[in-house]
Amino acid sequence: MSNGRCFAATAPLEGPPLFVNGDVVFQAHDVGWLVCGIFTLFSCGFSFWLINKHLVNYTNRAEQRYIVRLLFMPPLYAVVSTASFILWDHSTALLLVRDCYEGVVLVSFFYLLLTYLSPDPIELANIFRTDGLSKEQDARLIAQGKPPGHWWFPLNKVKWKPADGMYFLQFMKWTVLQYIIVRPLCTLAAVALNYMGLYCEESWSPVWGYVWITVIVSISVSVAMYCLVQLYLCVSPRLAPHHPILKLFSIKAVVFLTFWQASFLSVLATFNAIKDTPYMTAEDIDVGWGAILETFEMCAFALLHIKAFSYKPYVLKASEGDPPPVHTPRLRSLGHAFNFGETMREIRDGWVYMVARMRGRETDTAVRRLAHHEKLFVRSR
Repeated sequence: MSNGRCFAATAPLEGPPLFVNGDVVFQAHDVGWLVCGIFTLFSCGFSFWLINKHLVNYTNRAEQRYIVRLLFMPPLYAVVSTASFILWDHSTALLLVRDCYEGVVLVSFFYLLLTYLSPDPIELANIFRTDGLSKEQDARLIAQGKPPGHWWFPLNKVKWKPADGMYFLQFMKWTVLQYIIVRPLCTLAAVALNYMGLYCEESWSPVWGYVWITVIVSISVSVAMYCLVQLYLCVSPRLAPHHPILKLFSIKAVVFLTFWQASFLSVLATFNAIKDTPYMTAEDIDVGWGAILETFEMCAFALLHIKAFSYKPYVLKASEGDPPPVHTPRLRSLGHAFNFGETMREIRDGWVYMVARMRGRETDTAVRRLAHHEKLFVRSR
């Protein structure tokens, strides 16, 4: 730190080259990036095989667009983690950019669950009209002699609830969507502060940007993860045919591990539990250990995804005597999967909905009309 700026410290000595006088000289960091590289190759191999299977059997565009986005998580995380180990002078910027994709992952999984329930917005809202945690649902449960619903731990004592299930759905959407906005903005701020010497990842002092960015991101991701699980708990019986538990674990564990694992290693470095060496600073060692752990974890999750997000339900079966189905074009499928137009529309619609609610305007007109029809005729259309 100097002149009110905090730039990453460098080791006093530069590590010896890998080859010295014809001999191979392995240092600890050489072994580390070699291990990272091996795990990264495996995670990329497993993931790209599964991604290719989905792209050539892209028969359910509504669901598979989110699945393909999720499947890119292990190779992306593994490649960037390995690069951060090799190029540790630029590790902060690399890891921050990688973490931006975490928002895409969380939002994609949330909308995959909603698409499993129904791709039709009116039908989806009608599902949450009956199943969503709300005051309206509590009134129905009490009338049936059942206990009212509640938020899951640790907010199970909170009395406030949305007025109805449709508002609950929109509230859950907005609390998850905020992360895809907050995370990139925090990343941009952190990269800018880092290059100005105002980020200071090795310090937890409130003078520097690192502690504030960490607090904002931790609150944002915790709110998003909490509401994702809350929504799942409300409709878990309807999602049972899609075996969501393994899918939920494979996403929640990655988000949890990458964030809190990095924070834990940073705390160890701050309190000198990780020591400098002649060739690497404590922060460099922190990055190295994080990279090794993350590449191993991504390799494991890439394997887990083969089971959790199988391509087999999307393979078209040819009738006896018919030619085999034609594979869908890979590039066209990939282009559809990474067209984020629907996410932008959801963010826009979320703003419009919340503003309308605050102004007391009627929303979900079609769903309310359907509910009124059901009350009159005791059956749906």
